[in-house]
Amino acid sequence: MRSLVLLVWALALALAQAPRLTTPEEVARAEVIRRALPAVVKVTGILRDPQTGSEGPTNGSGFFYAPSRIVTNYHVIQDLRDITVELFDGRTFPAQVFAVDKGIDIAILSVQGVTAPALLSFGSSQNLQVGMGLIVIGSPFGQRNLASYGILAGIGPTAAEKNDLDPEVGSEIGDLLFTDARIVQGNSGGPVLDLQGRVVGVANATLGDLSGVGGVGVAIPVDLVRQSVSDLERFGVPQRGNLGATLLDLDELDPLLLGRVGLLSTRGAMIEKVQPGGPAARAGLRPAQRDPRGKLVSLGDIILAVGGRTVRNASEVTQIIARFRPGDRVNLTIWRNGRRMEVTVTMIARR
Repeated sequence: MRSLVLLVWALALALAQAPRLTTPEEVARAEVIRRALPAVVKVTGILRDPQTGSEGPTNGSGFFYAPSRIVTNYHVIQDLRDITVELFDGRTFPAQVFAVDKGIDIAILSVQGVTAPALLSFGSSQNLQVGMGLIVIGSPFGQRNLASYGILAGIGPTAAEKNDLDPEVGSEIGDLLFTDARIVQGNSGGPVLDLQGRVVGVANATLGDLSGVGGVGVAIPVDLVRQSVSDLERFGVPQRGNLGATLLDLDELDPLLLGRVGLLSTRGAMIEKVQPGGPAARAGLRPAQRDPRGKLVSLGDIILAVGGRTVRNASEVTQIIARFRPGDRVNLTIWRNGRRMEVTVTMIARR
């Protein structure tokens, strides 16, 4: 009997001294996920393969930010028909595209006849710190209501490939958020949350291993998304700066041709075309000239710097210009006819 008492006492002591199975941080994280899950939806539809002509279902994610409005990625609903959203409880409703912002790969869906189970609020991406915890919620591989946890691994630009169907998609994003939280096929468009449950990014893609096991998750910073949503709700189109010009990287040009006009570097972007009535045309910027066969006859103006900041390529020009708003005056440093010039371009509202 004494041995049994000692055994029970020893077991009780061991259990008392054992580490807790759930830490306060884990409890708080689980609570954030529990509250956020009802606001996250699975976005589905039918997509036609442009190469084979075959059709099949595809899915992504999204979240309610207003009672009948859902944020997702533009590439999730690009060329999609019969769009539906599946709620946390399994109910499904048809959805319509309310507005899109291809430049930062964002779309807003409208859903009628349903009360949003919960709403997520936009935080800020300005004060994010590398190493802070992040939560990603979505529908990876078609499985809804799944969450993953990781840290903010970095903030910066990416050399990821452009959208094959439309190079404009995502062309104005600039810096992105990188995380080791799993973002895989089906997560795109879902929320990336801080540990207070605020949206700090929108899941967008995976760099590297597409299964998410060895890849790095990529998200669009929420400050871009919040401004875009405000513009789309008010104007129907984004109001970021835009040159109204098609640009070409200098490394796509013959170095001998650049050398003839005195350029020894391939840093910058040439104006290939200008949109009539657009900011570039109004500022007198000159496009390239080509013969009927498409051969380059004369170079267009070459943009070397935007607002005093030297640019490396066309993407960087586009991303810097996108930070401005209608009415802003932007100084461009250009190369024309063998000499450096300064030109001021005034941003105008998009329609």
